[in-house]
Amino acid sequence: MNDDIGRLATREYDVTLPDGSKGKLAFALCDLAQENALARHARKRDAVGFGLVGFEGFAEGPRHPVLWVQTNTGMEMTLADNDEQPGAQLQRLVGRYFILFFEDIKAVAPDLAALPLSAKEG
Repeated sequence: MNDDIGRLATREYDVTLPDGSKGKLAFALCDLAQENALARHARKRDAVGFGLVGFEGFAEGPRHPVLWVQTNTGMEMTLADNDEQPGAQLQRLVGRYFILFFEDIKAVAPDLAALPLSAKEG
């Protein structure tokens, strides 16, 4: 799988928030070697990996995909201009699903799966 932003792997997860609301998280891993604005931004951040995460069906979620950049020391997420920050419940859930996503794509991105990640409880 490859496209104009260099998607290498994608996964979608149907999720339920603690309040019972349901939605979908769509993750994409993109190619750091691509010559596009997203890949250049990730390389400037010394990324191990980067991609997008989309939020579908969540009242407290961003309307547009969020850019994520994983470095050896942490993750950075960048929202589209004027987009809303995910609510606290959704932020915690996304953290847990990043761990699952990285495990699911470890054949494509073993460096991401090997990073010591943990989700905050709460």
